[in-house]
Amino acid sequence: MAPAHNQNWKEWYQGKTVLLTGATSGIGREMARILAGCGSRLILCGRNPEALAALKNELGPQGNQAALETYCLDLENGEEVRELCRSLQVRDPVDVLINNAGFGYMGDFVSMPEETGLAMLKVNMDAVVLLCRSFLPLMKDRPGTGVLNVGSVVSFYTIPGSAVYAATKHFIIGLTDALHQEMLPYGVHVTGLYPGRTHSRFLSRATNGALQQWHRAADPEDVAWIGLKGLTENKVRVLTDWPNAAKAFVARLVPIRFFLKTAAYRAVPKEK
Repeated sequence: MAPAHNQNWKEWYQGKTVLLTGATSGIGREMARILAGCGSRLILCGRNPEALAALKNELGPQGNQAALETYCLDLENGEEVRELCRSLQVRDPVDVLINNAGFGYMGDFVSMPEETGLAMLKVNMDAVVLLCRSFLPLMKDRPGTGVLNVGSVVSFYTIPGSAVYAATKHFIIGLTDALHQEMLPYGVHVTGLYPGRTHSRFLSRATNGALQQWHRAADPEDVAWIGLKGLTENKVRVLTDWPNAAKAFVARLVPIRFFLKTAAYRAVPKEK
């Protein structure tokens, strides 16, 4: 259920072309649904062709089918990302870029397959840089455009047992904060969204199916609403609820050795 708040901000997205990665599940899928209702022209990216087709069939009746495109691509493949950017740059400009795609791994660094760690860097970091670098220069002359980068509450601290994932999310907050300030003079919005545990396929993928869902987790629709609204307000950082805000705040105060020991103990969630 969407949060009960003023929805006037939805007008900001009306008529805008929005490129959204990781659109087929979790937060990304809910963002696509909301944006379709806002009257945005959607360019949705994902790895699963069946899931993309199903989402297009679902959203198509809400508006003009010509205003909804899907691209099946693997963000791990840099050349595929570059080709997408090239094909979109010569057409109608992208007004809003949402870098939502990403994945994690739960387990000791030394037991993580090498290819998993390298793939995480490419999807969670390299693809974000490529997409931002491709579209931000074209936004500088168009105030009211913007970028929403989806990080995590772990962007604010370190997680033993998810070393590479946490590091990639540290990168997102550093990149996004800086881009927010650089784009400010041009009227281009740049916002970071930092959700905590959310119902999605993330946990299942991160644990190779050993765990399916968090015991307590946010509704991805709520997270999507909060993030999209935050971008319209050009917030630097958006934390989705007060417990996550408290975690981010405490991470700056607690001595690092104590924090690491506590985080290591809680690193891998227990099944409930």
